[in-house]
Amino acid sequence: MSDEELFHRVGSVLEARGGWHYEAATTPGALPSWCLDPGGSVALSVNVIDGAVVAYLPASDREIRLQGIEGLTVWLDTREGR
Repeated sequence: MSDEELFHRVGSVLEARGGWHYEAATTPGALPSWCLDPGGSVALSVNVIDGAVVAYLPASDREIRLQGIEGLTVWLDTREGR
């Protein structure tokens, strides 16, 4: 599966959760992301890099590589207390 196809599948999963939106890359070389910004600033973003789903936490400047869409879903469920 290409990064683009995986990115679109990630988007489908995140949009179904609510509160997520697509954010286009406005800086040359930057990647588009799916972002969660409940308080007006991005709390979490997710993109696909070299076939891996990667979550980025801006508050701690930390990236977390996840095991595909299933890993993303489990990780988000854990964070949200589901």
